Amino acid sequence: METDKFKTSVFLVLVPHQDARGEIRKHSQLLLKKSLSGRYIFPYVAPIALLKKPFTPDELKITAKNLRIAASGEKFQTSETICTHFPAHENSLRLLGPRLNIDIDLCAMNCAPEKIKKQITAAVIGLYLIPETSEQQVDAVPQINLSFRAAAAANLFWRPVRKNGEIYYKWKIGKLSWLPRTLQKL
Repeated sequence: METDKFKTSVFLVLVPHQDARGEIRKHSQLLLKKSLSGRYIFPYVAPIALLKKPFTPDELKITAKNLRIAASGEKFQTSETICTHFPAHENSLRLLGPRLNIDIDLCAMNCAPEKIKKQITAAVIGLYLIPETSEQQVDAVPQINLSFRAAAAANLFWRPVRKNGEIYYKWKIGKLSWLPRTLQKL
């Protein structure tokens, strides 16, 4: 068995609560029936930034507070299902999933800007990674309307692995730093 290992990438991610992930899983299963070619499963999290180094627990706490402020203390909501660029792979994969109703500027929030390699422009809860050539199939993807308040900030460690000529992906979500319930808790 031949195994090639690639460099591990680290992402800052927004992790919806388990209840919301259950709803997202149902939506993901509907997409399985759509036969998107060349897809890879992605953990049900929203990548926010590609990092040079993982955030420390204290930096994650600050980020969690700032994400709650960015959401104005309201629920996170999803709308359209979109594709966005996924910056941790050489084969131009796109991240497919429901877009969150929040625009995040980590540098403006002073969330350890020296550790941010690249901020991801659209906050999308990842369902699948698909090749750019499959993007035209996204028009037929059903929309998901979901809202949730409980979420956490975390580091996601991401690594492609080549095994017997095939590429697959391994990931691990680090310790969660839960967002405060409301702005009053800040």
